Amino acid sequence: MQLPVFLDRSRPETLTDQLTAQLRDGIRRGLVQPGARLPSSRKLAEQLAISRNTVVRAYDTLVLETLAEARPASGLYARSPAAPVLTGRLGAAPPVHGNGGIGTAPRAPNLVGEHHQRLTFDFFPGRPNPSLFPTRAWRRHLVACLSGGAQELVRYGDPAGEFGLRAALCAHLAASRAIAADPNQVLILNGAQEGLSLCAHVLLRRGATALVESPSVQGAVFAFEAAGADVIAVPVDQDGLRTADLRNVVADIVHVTPAHQFPTGAALSLERREALAVWARRHESIVLENDCVGDLRYEGSPLPAVAALAPDCTIHVGSFSKTLGAGLRLGYMVVPPRLIPAFRAAKALLNNGTAWLEQAALGAFMADGAYAAHLARLRASYRLSRDALLDALARHFGQVDVGGTSGGLHVLWRLPPGVPPTLAFETLARRARIGIYGLGSAGAWDATDSPLSRRSVVLGFGGTAPEQIAEGIARLSDVVDDRLDRHHAFVDDLLLPEAAGQPVAFGVSDRPAPSLRRGLALHPVRPRRPSSGRPSRKDPTRMAVIAGIYRYPVKGLSAEPLRGVDLAAGRPFPSDRIFALTRPNVPVDVEDPKWAKKGLFLMLMLEEGLARARTALDLGTMRMTVEVDGNAPLTLPLDTPEGRARAEEIFGRLAGTGDVLPRLVRSRGGHFMDKPDNVLSLINLATVRDLERRWGTSLDPLRFRANFYVDGLEPWEEFDWVGHDVVVGDAVLTVDRRNGRCGATNVNPRTGQRDRDIPPALRASFGHKDLGVYLLAKTGGKVVLGDALSLSGAIEPRGSETTPRGPGESSGRFICRGCYFIYDEGEQASDAPRSETAFAALPANWVCPDCGTDKGKFRPYRDLADTGAA
Repeated sequence: MQLPVFLDRSRPETLTDQLTAQLRDGIRRGLVQPGARLPSSRKLAEQLAISRNTVVRAYDTLVLETLAEARPASGLYARSPAAPVLTGRLGAAPPVHGNGGIGTAPRAPNLVGEHHQRLTFDFFPGRPNPSLFPTRAWRRHLVACLSGGAQELVRYGDPAGEFGLRAALCAHLAASRAIAADPNQVLILNGAQEGLSLCAHVLLRRGATALVESPSVQGAVFAFEAAGADVIAVPVDQDGLRTADLRNVVADIVHVTPAHQFPTGAALSLERREALAVWARRHESIVLENDCVGDLRYEGSPLPAVAALAPDCTIHVGSFSKTLGAGLRLGYMVVPPRLIPAFRAAKALLNNGTAWLEQAALGAFMADGAYAAHLARLRASYRLSRDALLDALARHFGQVDVGGTSGGLHVLWRLPPGVPPTLAFETLARRARIGIYGLGSAGAWDATDSPLSRRSVVLGFGGTAPEQIAEGIARLSDVVDDRLDRHHAFVDDLLLPEAAGQPVAFGVSDRPAPSLRRGLALHPVRPRRPSSGRPSRKDPTRMAVIAGIYRYPVKGLSAEPLRGVDLAAGRPFPSDRIFALTRPNVPVDVEDPKWAKKGLFLMLMLEEGLARARTALDLGTMRMTVEVDGNAPLTLPLDTPEGRARAEEIFGRLAGTGDVLPRLVRSRGGHFMDKPDNVLSLINLATVRDLERRWGTSLDPLRFRANFYVDGLEPWEEFDWVGHDVVVGDAVLTVDRRNGRCGATNVNPRTGQRDRDIPPALRASFGHKDLGVYLLAKTGGKVVLGDALSLSGAIEPRGSETTPRGPGESSGRFICRGCYFIYDEGEQASDAPRSETAFAALPANWVCPDCGTDKGKFRPYRDLADTGAA
């Protein structure tokens, strides 16, 4: 490092004082960066032709003033000053002289992002996957270019760019965009943004008119603003720019993103492309076609570019930032012949051309067909990432409204009900180290504070592997649920419209969050679990059996025990959560309700008063029996408006909704589980008993509101079954994932009291809040109480009357797998010989008195109440 130090021997100050003052000033003003190594005392003395002792004394002063630090065997390094001092010279803040005045800082897009390095899952839009960069081929071409033409590095090239690259680009654009252009029409750029800025500089003057899409790309809008143009917004819809709105508009330039509109992702229809060309010719305007992601299309054939339809009045701008990487800073523009001299001159005045080496390597890369093969690999990979994103959104947020799926590296997600508005959602996700982006932070500009700005996020999928996408979206869903678990007033942010443009304050409400009694003794001890995916039981005679089967016809209300159930492949648990109570005034279609996040419904985690009601629903007659606080039961016909209204009144009173009542809605062919996919839930009773032992408290297993309760496993063994198939009765189920518990588990189903704080207790003990697993029905079949549960491929024999009784088995009771009739040896069947009360003593030809099923289809009957866990 050579420091710009100037010593004047005619001044009264000593050379030491002059040197110290200039070094001090340089460090404080940032001319010498913190951490920079200062020249050795010998080298600086030689540079300034002074005594080495003079430099040593100056350096010692800087060390004493803590502006520098000496590192043994390394040297002297500048330190950051405690309080930077800005003077009126270099390093001072630029003066502001009003709008458009000298020194005014124009607006510019920020595509770097201050949070990217701290994010675990980052859905930043437009970022390609670095692992897909063709490193070997690129290195080979770089070496070849250096070996054969290194002399090009030491001289100026054509400001328009390296001819070989321009020729290769013309061939590529002709094949992929139907653009017939001469290489002399092509300019190589330092990214597409330079092209936008060149267009603003060459074509616009103060008072000119520029049309842009709304919403649009910040880079184009800010470039036009900086040129002094008047920017006019034109709306877009599902077919891109609404060209009908241009009928009576005159403008100098119109900026469009026809291949994949940013940020909505809409493709400009062919009819509108033709209409845009007609409009531009009529008004002698220029169409600025921004086509940075035109090479990334996943469905259908690409439409001809606007430059192919109107080459005389269209400037086509593209970039390699999305297909190779933004760090290369390589873009291009194709200009009409009449504009070539003006743009060549502007490019020469701006930077005299783009770096030669990267241009030469890219030209060779395209000429030998490697770029086309690279694009094919990109499309296949990014299509998988896009599908993973869409699948994950549907899995965790239900029926989602997503735009821009046919191409590009991002989709626009219009947020569903039950999710906070964009500003709140973006901030909440970032706190959980997840990067999602509203229009502004994604690099988009919106002319108005529109509902799209307030209720949309841009999700990029290019830079993230499909597995990370699935995990990140799952975590994003949990972020909303976790916030609701911890701050119950957060439900207000999910239901009420926010003030336009105002930040959302999390959890702020006039209604205080209910206090929880934290009665659990927590210890950070992880349970020991088997390392393999196979069962590992201490007692080989113990058998995993179904000890309880439950359904919950109305979300948040009573569990209804079943003796057995018929499962269908790919379908949810029959008649489970088919009804729900929506919160007052939420945007749910009562005639055809869809799945939505749980914040839109009454639920135990917030309205524990619902547990005061004991309910039972006869699905055949649709009559519900309701008993509140032990009072006389009421029977409500839910197939009549009067019956539903009475139910809404009762449950609204229990939930404390006030004068505005909830609405009882029924799903048409679906369910209102906390997840939109067709999952069934399972709880391992041994795990519940392990928690009771650890925490020194009793836990009713029905807190966890599962469909199946299994006994006979080791504690936490169910986690090791994730990803495996299990055989349960006649059905084969896939153990899909672990079940994250919510605040509904805090409510005692027997008393209706919020007497526990289960999710935080699980986190404190194990580092997660998972308990139980979700299952998917792979093949259908009957499942009855007492059926064995085993991993597919390691199937254990089913229980029979000769099988030793497993845990929780109630002596002397057997269940029919045909109709779920219970034979109780203490209450012998009417057609059994009176002298033979034991089931084993019944004759072999004995059949079920209800359905005629033969004796061999009966299984020992186990009830959850008999396991001792309830």
